[in-house]
Amino acid sequence: MSAVVEQTQANGHARSDIAVSDWTTDDVAEWLNDIGFAGYTELLTVQHRIDGRALLHMNESDLRQPPLSLNVLGDIKHLALCVSHLKVGSRNLITHECHSF
Repeated sequence: MSAVVEQTQANGHARSDIAVSDWTTDDVAEWLNDIGFAGYTELLTVQHRIDGRALLHMNESDLRQPPLSLNVLGDIKHLALCVSHLKVGSRNLITHECHSF
């Protein structure tokens, strides 16, 4: 998968374009924070070592079932939507839809 998204720094300026499949767990943590899911950073990137390659293989079922077992339906749906946008490389959708959570 060659999805590429624009990563941003805290000030909102473009940092660089990087293939999601090349993201480290730190990059995934930054992305989660950027899209409003910082509360899941520890679970996904520290406990379960989700990097970019693993993130691209995740789906809604992975979020719902053990070992993750997220239990907030809105978070499950929104996070699954954001991951699906990463998979298709929809930079516009990622920036606008996922940034508003």
